[in-house]
Amino acid sequence: MRHQETRATAAVRSTYFSAACARILYGTQDRPSRWHRLGDEAAGPLFGVELLLPSAERPDRAFAIFHVRADGSVLLDVLRAVAGRRGSTAAPPDFAAVLPSWACLASPARPFTVAFQTFPTADPPPPPDAVRIDSWTTADTWLWHLASRTTNTDFPPDPEHADQLLDGRVILSADWRGVVNRDGAAFVGLRPDRGAEDIYFGFAQLYAHTAYLDALLVGMIQNVNITEMIDEAARAFEADDLPRHLARLEARAARFRNIYWLRDTSNHGPANTILTAYQEQHHLPERFDAVLTEIVDLTRIAQTQEGQQVGAALGVLTVIGLPFGAAFAVLQVLGTNSALALAIGVLAALVGSGTLLLTRFGRLLLRSLRNSE
Repeated sequence: MRHQETRATAAVRSTYFSAACARILYGTQDRPSRWHRLGDEAAGPLFGVELLLPSAERPDRAFAIFHVRADGSVLLDVLRAVAGRRGSTAAPPDFAAVLPSWACLASPARPFTVAFQTFPTADPPPPPDAVRIDSWTTADTWLWHLASRTTNTDFPPDPEHADQLLDGRVILSADWRGVVNRDGAAFVGLRPDRGAEDIYFGFAQLYAHTAYLDALLVGMIQNVNITEMIDEAARAFEADDLPRHLARLEARAARFRNIYWLRDTSNHGPANTILTAYQEQHHLPERFDAVLTEIVDLTRIAQTQEGQQVGAALGVLTVIGLPFGAAFAVLQVLGTNSALALAIGVLAALVGSGTLLLTRFGRLLLRSLRNSE
């Protein structure tokens, strides 16, 4: 992807981010994790596709990024079609057609959209079927509709709480603004777009398709990992081996925190703000803290169960072994080693062990050993 003489290659884009973030987004020279294919922008709405493999341990799962060009008059309807809104008159792009033969879209894939919109005039009209909020400017209205992929018919927000819908606002410059929603993000120009001669908006669009999109991808990778850890923790008591299941979960949480849990992507403010907005929209810090707390609690329960099991097993061994020790000690004192005496001693020890296991203390040990399994 390029604008004028600037080409947004993986090598160039990686310089925008920290080394740790660049490894997540592009891999390394020995093991790249990003694949792309660009087409002719004039050939159709879909002019590029990228695949990001976030983990080498899961080569069967990747993020698919599709770059789409749409006229400003139908952009919102195209976004609604991608989101599956009822009443959309636009046909969603055929994403599967541009994928390579070795990749396919998973059926439960949830689309996240990133929209970029500018206007030729200083006073653009509001979106079709726009919500009317007195505290919102026209740019705010466009930002919310594009990011949420909705019209007033799809979702009429409560005017008294409308400002909360813009909590993910990103201040970029005097020329444009952004907002990050739960399932989409939008960037809107605040001044007239002078077309091909507008150098700044050309670079702004390039940033929206590359660096700012990549900042959102970091948040999506974090979101998927945290969601999976929450699910694994919720199924802990269904595991055949609870300690081993928790050991794997602890190792995954430690790996995630060391590699993927970034709060800053680079030294550049906008990308960090975009990532923070995404994390706040999905409550990632709170959810990650909650799953870490749950892992600690589950580990404590598992350790308690293991301690009870070991203690019960030692108690049972003591109850069984004590009569045998006493019987063999008596035989040694008597100085006899005949088979009959040995049989009598073993039988007496068995009777003694059985008697002890039938006592209240013995039953308690057996019950503790059974319940800890």
